[in-house]
Amino acid sequence: MNAVWEALQQVVPSDRIQRDALLAPFTTFQIGGPADLLVLPHSIQELQDCMHVLSKHGIEPFVLGLGSNVLIQDGGMRGVVLCLKELQEEQHRNGTTIIMSAGYTLKEVSEYAQRESLSGLEFAIGIPGSLGGAVFMNAGAYDGEMDQVVTGVDAVDMQGNLHHYSREELQFAYRHSRFHENHEIIVRVTMELQEGNPADIQERMDDLTEKRESKQPLEHASAGSTFKRPPGYYAGTLIDQTGLKGLSVGPAEVSTKHAGFVVNRGGATANDVLGVIHEVQKRIHAVHGVQLEPEVRILGESREQMGSVVTIIRAQETDIPALSNLCADTFRETFSHDNTEEDLKAFFEETYNHDVLKRELDHDESETYLAYVDDALAGYLKVNWGDAQTERKLENAFEVQRIYVLKEYHGQGVGKALFEKALRIAESGDFDWAWLGVWEKNYKAQHFYKCYGFEKFGEHQFVVTPEKTDSDWLLKKSLR
Repeated sequence: MNAVWEALQQVVPSDRIQRDALLAPFTTFQIGGPADLLVLPHSIQELQDCMHVLSKHGIEPFVLGLGSNVLIQDGGMRGVVLCLKELQEEQHRNGTTIIMSAGYTLKEVSEYAQRESLSGLEFAIGIPGSLGGAVFMNAGAYDGEMDQVVTGVDAVDMQGNLHHYSREELQFAYRHSRFHENHEIIVRVTMELQEGNPADIQERMDDLTEKRESKQPLEHASAGSTFKRPPGYYAGTLIDQTGLKGLSVGPAEVSTKHAGFVVNRGGATANDVLGVIHEVQKRIHAVHGVQLEPEVRILGESREQMGSVVTIIRAQETDIPALSNLCADTFRETFSHDNTEEDLKAFFEETYNHDVLKRELDHDESETYLAYVDDALAGYLKVNWGDAQTERKLENAFEVQRIYVLKEYHGQGVGKALFEKALRIAESGDFDWAWLGVWEKNYKAQHFYKCYGFEKFGEHQFVVTPEKTDSDWLLKKSLR
């Protein structure tokens, strides 16, 4: 790769060629391992020169736009990655036709058309991606698609030659174009629009932007819609109906705002995202018999998963029998050395019976989550706020009431995953404090919570039997 790097420096300034460059900052998912070489050409000529060099060395590069519809795996990408986000040398109109370089964002393209009093690209205002990437995927939204406006494309082949394709030659289909097969690089796009009133165009764009912001999780990093639309269904609706909103692996999560999106809540790896994708696919197929296909392109080399994959999903009424058994088993494992089996059973019958658990699941200010390791139920989390809080009713506070993990899964990161899930829920809400109770004799847990910034602010006595009580330490952490 040294020879390639030296040759590329003859055609592109060295400050736009990076070795072992992390690709996460170049994707909207904010995920991705390193590329051997990352090159950022500014012009079609620079790109053609790059391709001449790479062709001589027998290298076919991967082309990245804004990285808005890709998941680059944690091992990164071998060889050369060409990022076209800075390819923005051309932008002009001729009548109702506009011609723009492929590196412009769709937002920039839509806004340019509006300034020129041209209508037809309003649908694209909120699509996160570059113009070239949008043509490649035939991106669309709100009843609009790129194939409705694109009349011509200029592309560079693997030898550096420039080609022009008319609308009829582009082979547009749902999320598809000819460039999926011929691997040529889109560098310039011609679009035919209609004369319009700029105020009306802006109003339509504002309306679509408001709709997108209200329905889509734009506050978190993502690659856009994660799954293709299966025939006869909507992926997001299927996922929502199956109760999978909030399903998570690490900081990767099915959005609670729009179930069609898997989001990065901060620090997720590609393995985390793939864990969510595979779990959703498995559960949707089991319930509906529908096989969901990813719309996001999964690229690069994987990195071996270290440790167990912990999947967390919100409990539903159908989970009550399993949840009841899990509550009893984990409580018994924790407290059996200090209580008789008869005392424990009496506590279970009062605290973990099905009616009590149903009331907890139905409460508007309480949520329960189940943790699975390789399809086996391993632990659970219960959180409360408002009137559902237990030992104390703190204003604007979020209570982590219970985190229990079966002993056979101790040391596999289940408790940590559940606790970090609780913190993400708390931090996404309008809370001033997170707090919890921990048994006064559980020194390991006390140390664990203190490492996350929790401090003791009180104690609470709880009744095990009429003759026996125990104490919890109450710990809290500021969320401001």
